[in-house]
Amino acid sequence: MLLFGHKAVEVGIVCLLVMVKGHIGDVTATHLVIATKTGLLTVCPAFGVTFTRYAKHFANRWSSSAFVGICTFFADVLIHESHYPGRYTDAVLTSIGAFAFSVLISYTPVGKQVDRLAESFLHRHLNSAVSEAD
Repeated sequence: MLLFGHKAVEVGIVCLLVMVKGHIGDVTATHLVIATKTGLLTVCPAFGVTFTRYAKHFANRWSSSAFVGICTFFADVLIHESHYPGRYTDAVLTSIGAFAFSVLISYTPVGKQVDRLAESFLHRHLNSAVSEAD
C-alpha cells in the first residue's frame, strides 16, 4: 500500500494547491476531502496495472509519473468541476503538477526508497508469473 499511498498523497497535495489557487489559507475540510478522493481515484488504475504483465513498464520514474499525470486528469474531471475558466483547465493543471511533483519526489531519499520497494515487488511478481507458467 505504501507504493500507492505516496502517489495518492502527491496527487492530493497538487490537487489541493490547484483548487485553492495556491492560497493555502483558503483550504477547507471540503477541499481536503475532494483532494483525497482525487488522489485515491488516481491510484486505482495504477494498482490494477501492477497485477498485469505491463507492470514492468511503470518501474521507470518517467513512465510512472506520466501514467500518474494521465490518471490524475481523469480523476480530477470525475471528482469535481474546474475552479478555473474552461471545463478541463483545473484537471490539466492538476495533472501537469502531479507529473512534475511525482518526478521531483522520485529524486528524494523517500522517493528512491519507494522506487526500491516497487522494483522488489516487480521482481517478485515477475518471478511468480514465470513459476506459474512452468
